[in-house]
Amino acid sequence: NKIIYQNYFSKLKFVSYSQSSRSDGISTENERRAKGIVKESEGPFRSLGIKQVAEKVGGVRLRQHVNPLRRELQVISPPPVWEEVFEDATQPLHVDVGCGHGRFCLLKATREPEVNFLGLDIRSKLTERGNKWSDEIGVAPNVHFLFTNATVSLLSILQTYPGQVFCITIQFPDPHFKSRHHKRRVVQPQLVDAAAAVLQVGGQVFLQSDVKEVAEAMRDAFERNADGRFCVCPQLHTFDPDFKPELPEKGKKDQFVSEWAAWGWLESNPMSVPTEREVLVRNEGKPVYRVMLRKCLKDF
Repeated sequence: NKIIYQNYFSKLKFVSYSQSSRSDGISTENERRAKGIVKESEGPFRSLGIKQVAEKVGGVRLRQHVNPLRRELQVISPPPVWEEVFEDATQPLHVDVGCGHGRFCLLKATREPEVNFLGLDIRSKLTERGNKWSDEIGVAPNVHFLFTNATVSLLSILQTYPGQVFCITIQFPDPHFKSRHHKRRVVQPQLVDAAAAVLQVGGQVFLQSDVKEVAEAMRDAFERNADGRFCVCPQLHTFDPDFKPELPEKGKKDQFVSEWAAWGWLESNPMSVPTEREVLVRNEGKPVYRVMLRKCLKDF
């Protein structure tokens, strides 16, 4: 029997099934749910009309968890030739870090042709297929997918962009639950510095996860390392003056008490388009923890 996670954030609940993956490379229903895959006939992605999303891409089985600390993934990626990947490289740029299958970017691109969308992912097969899909559905002029480790290459990729970078989204990233694996998480001080450097003043960083601890860790990483360059977006969040933060536990080192926590979580997604993981979580009636940050007027 093959063992898989019943859902990607539950470490203890396993489900076994006797049949292996289908020979045509299409996942079983349990596998889809475990991998956060939404059928092309489900939800908002139906309008894209793209091919089946299978667990195999180009005949190669995808790894759902990639170690970003591998030596080859620590090499800084050069920027693309922007005039070759976008029809108008001066349009505002929305960057989706960890874009996965890419249907968030593709659907946004169909609805917002006046914006360029750049999807970054650490799995090359996904970015290659995303670019193929963008050609098939006719949005290649304003959407592009790039294979890279965004944690180390966000600055090098975006600092040459001819237009303004107005939004960065990091949605449902790999949680890397074990404490010794937290260094593998995408939001590290290096990425916070890069986001602050490339975003226009007033630009947004949208973070969301269905794992509260992961959402808190992302928010706290920006708060701890922003040096006044970011704040919680007051137009979307409501400050709770009576909020009482949890006190640090005695004996534990490097504990952080967030002041931003008093702004709470967003109940709805301001992006107007969900990710595949969000569709699945919403259908199961489970919570999503969201925060919108804004680059402050203080520019470094």
